[in-house]
Amino acid sequence: MMMSTELIQEFQLLQNSRANKFADDMADRISSSVDAVHEIVSSSLSKRGSMLIALDSRLNFKIFRNLKRRFFKQ
Repeated sequence: MMMSTELIQEFQLLQNSRANKFADDMADRISSSVDAVHEIVSSSLSKRGSMLIALDSRLNFKIFRNLKRRFFKQ
């Protein structure tokens, strides 16, 4: 009887360690996936922001040039 309870306890410890290892592995996979997605989203937002700033500066230049032509005719 004593041997079987020791085996059961050993088996439970083994299951718990495997469950913890599996949970750690899953947490690492999820974390790395989230980090990869975060990097992609940050990069695309940065590129979009740069394009919008460039577009805004070009539009401001065109507006300034049109106002200059309209009001300061040479």
